[in-house]
Amino acid sequence: MLTKDSMLILALHNACVGYFNGKLINIIAATTLHINPNFPEAELLTLRGKDPLLAIPFVAQTIHIDGRYTRMTISSIREGMSIRPETIQITLLAVLHFVNVNEKKFYYAACPLIVNERPCKKKCTHHANDSWFFSRCQMTMQDCNYSYLLPLKLQDAIGTLWATAFDVGGIHLLHKTAKQLYALQNDGTTTETPSSMIKRALSCYYSFTLLVSTETYNSETKMKVKVNKVAPVEFKAECHALLAKIGCLSTKS
Repeated sequence: MLTKDSMLILALHNACVGYFNGKLINIIAATTLHINPNFPEAELLTLRGKDPLLAIPFVAQTIHIDGRYTRMTISSIREGMSIRPETIQITLLAVLHFVNVNEKKFYYAACPLIVNERPCKKKCTHHANDSWFFSRCQMTMQDCNYSYLLPLKLQDAIGTLWATAFDVGGIHLLHKTAKQLYALQNDGTTTETPSSMIKRALSCYYSFTLLVSTETYNSETKMKVKVNKVAPVEFKAECHALLAKIGCLSTKS
């Protein structure tokens, strides 16, 4: 049925829509496939296919807004890092889809000392006598600090991306320090738990500032994504930016 001057409209009924490197459609036993169905939506698609001005393919684009930062989609991040191995800072508008932690693993025990005018934050070891050994500082203390270690799954309209939030990103996201959440976890007088706070943050849009880099280990190149900042979405500014982008497309056409 596929010819040079014709196009096919396929309609699936009772199919499952999922996400893996973008959207995908899975068929099940009850799925039915209709070729060139006779209903208004199919006719509209046929008209769009015949009009070259309406048949505009969707392309992942990088958006530069006011020269202040670079906005990228998840797919364009992957494509960009394949040709740019250096660390870059980008902004991603995405939904917090999943946090891969339980109530006991959203943090790690960290050194509380100040080294070179900055908190050390290196992992420490718990000894049997309830003391903590800090390998970097070569010291033993009775108390330690706690730092965030949050693996986040981010999702936009094109795909999903795993990123790691440490102290700065975790505080921006949950509005508490890791030590405060650690104390809350062991407080039996309140119903508020780290798990409930994380659940409230899920399925919400955020503006993520990410530090993206690549590293090679055993001849395999992997992408590392660190959450540097999390901020609420300024929808008014987003609308102005998108309208400006649409205006540029209209001018070019």
